[in-house]
Amino acid sequence: MLFASTACGGSDEEPEKKSKPSVALTPLSGACGGIFVKETVAEVLGRPKGKSLERGAQAELAVDKAAEVGRFLGEEMDWSRPSKSTCFVDGESGGSAEIDIQFGWWPGPFSKEGAKPGKSAVFQADESGSSLLVDCRRADLAESGKKAAVLRGVITDRVGLSSNASAKLLIASAKKVAEGLKCENELAFPDPPERQKGLK
Repeated sequence: MLFASTACGGSDEEPEKKSKPSVALTPLSGACGGIFVKETVAEVLGRPKGKSLERGAQAELAVDKAAEVGRFLGEEMDWSRPSKSTCFVDGESGGSAEIDIQFGWWPGPFSKEGAKPGKSAVFQADESGSSLLVDCRRADLAESGKKAAVLRGVITDRVGLSSNASAKLLIASAKKVAEGLKCENELAFPDPPERQKGLK
């Protein structure tokens, strides 16, 4: 008669593996209040560094701060106030894909050089890159002795977007920021240029 034998003290259960804490993600199309339109999302995900955003952007970072920034900048129109991020996007692992959009006041009056007729915003390039300048007019800017200031938006792009995609993001953010500024003039934004010096 044959008997089957089993090893003593053994267990059929595999040791429990400790999983890393998951990072809450949000689809790129919904990041920062929806400023990433379909075409921009496709371009981001088509870049090598943008692949890390396929599963989504870190939810706690990719929030829409434009209205909050607009209120902050609208309290006192002073170019010495620090710029604030309206949108920050990074992938699940962090550090590989990064887009940061910031707005703040910039010293000097709004220059219409290069601006299209009837438009109150213009892209301007300098040694540091390209920025979007917005002609937001308010009575407190016209006060005697008050230094002139113009709203300025810049984008830091480590994904490698085209000029057109970067311009779209800046314009979309600027429109949201302007809502909280209570500008006394009606703002008219230009179409995003296909190519812009200072933007990749």
